[in-house]
Amino acid sequence: MTLRTQKVWNDPEYLRAEQYRDSSNLAARANLHTKYGRGDWFAWVAGQPAWPADGRVLELGCGAGWFWANATPQVPVGLDLTLTDLSPGMVEEATQRVSGLSRWAAVEGRAVDASALPFADASFDVVQALHMLYHLPDPAQGVDEIVRVLRPGGLAVIATNGRDTMSELFALNAAVFGGAARDETIDAFSLEAAEPMLRARFAEVEYRAYPDTLRITDPADVYGYLTSSPPGDGAGPDQAAALRRVIDDAFAKGGGALTVTKSVGVFLCRKAG
Repeated sequence: MTLRTQKVWNDPEYLRAEQYRDSSNLAARANLHTKYGRGDWFAWVAGQPAWPADGRVLELGCGAGWFWANATPQVPVGLDLTLTDLSPGMVEEATQRVSGLSRWAAVEGRAVDASALPFADASFDVVQALHMLYHLPDPAQGVDEIVRVLRPGGLAVIATNGRDTMSELFALNAAVFGGAARDETIDAFSLEAAEPMLRARFAEVEYRAYPDTLRITDPADVYGYLTSSPPGDGAGPDQAAALRRVIDDAFAKGGGALTVTKSVGVFLCRKAG
């Protein structure tokens, strides 16, 4: 991992003011999954928990609210939703999107730090955190906060990636910028690191895998993905040109396509009653 990449992914100010100021960078990365993969991630996640008929739900790292826009058939209408993110811009976009669906009993948005949640103990029936705990300086502290705000018997829905997920793309980055040929950002809360951490804190933990593979046919989509985040977002002209060449070479070797493997899933975690 380059020094800049290592520094910024756990820097709250960078995440708030730059990377997740709005949903544009996130959309560039999500595009790859929706265009070339199964494309049903949010609907799939929504179908995993046994949602309560009503009660309070807290989402950490709500992003642009895409989950709720894709989860309407599976998630009961009686829920009271609190959507949170470190970025006020994300919270505003998510709240507008989800409120506009006019489906749930109540929708509130708040910009918060998941390491120190401004909610009372035992406040929520469900807490959801999809692909965000690895951004915290100390993911274990974030998990402790989830446990704290859950009511006895409450459910946490937590998603993350395996250590080698999408390593084919990170190998392209490494060829130009150096560093590891995989995503080291997630190491502190990868699937492999998360499971023992969660089992130490919850009464029940079940892991469910989401099988998926990307077969990408447009090099421009890979370039957009890699330049939506460090180190690619800081590339100078020479590095940008080198990155395009490396991507084109990979597609040529793949006969016009690039196959990318994924390792991703969700943990369903039940707090002791």
